[in-house]
Amino acid sequence: MIRTMCAALTAALAFVLQGVAPSPVPSASPTAAPRELKSIVTVVSSPYCNALAEHFNAALRPMLANDRVFDAVGVQMDAMNDMFDYPNYVNRFLDLRVKLTKESDVLIASLRPIGAEVEQLNKSASLTTDPAAAAQMRDAAQRLNEAYQHQFQLATDVTSLAQFMMQYNIERGGHPLSGWTPQLQAMPEDSKDVKIVVHYNKQRDAISTAEDNATDIAYEIASTRCTK
Repeated sequence: MIRTMCAALTAALAFVLQGVAPSPVPSASPTAAPRELKSIVTVVSSPYCNALAEHFNAALRPMLANDRVFDAVGVQMDAMNDMFDYPNYVNRFLDLRVKLTKESDVLIASLRPIGAEVEQLNKSASLTTDPAAAAQMRDAAQRLNEAYQHQFQLATDVTSLAQFMMQYNIERGGHPLSGWTPQLQAMPEDSKDVKIVVHYNKQRDAISTAEDNATDIAYEIASTRCTK
């Protein structure tokens, strides 16, 4: 269970996120084991097929790298939830703050280039005169964009949490071990779990689903339209 400071963190983060409509997400499920999706390789050389291979892979590869960063973020959030169970909670807080800030910087730096590649993939639908082929390319881009939007939302929430931790003075007062206070005990359990506050599991599930769907479509294009 998250403790006194974590309750403050999550309450503040919930305030930061107020008014921001989260993207629709499927019901929560455990995060899938790390996986490597297929790169799209073309045999037929055409503007349409070349654009598929170039822009799809250029978007998906950093998305998969972000998934590994989110794995690390999940471990750090779990550690944050029971931080006040330990006498050295100050050192634990400072260590987690450094890690989350680093992961946040990596995620934010990746987003603009990914978005640009998804946009280019969508525009590449105009490189064919076949309406069905164009529709498939736009569909692949749409699914990739869904994954991108969920990564963007989760990365933004991680950044908000890291920024709040930078502003929080962990040494400003004593924190009872296990963080027991009447106020904390009165809070709903979900509001004391960082992962639930930022919809971590739901966002990860939505990202994985969109990535899988995008790859299936792109692979179908490559195998039926870009091979001899």
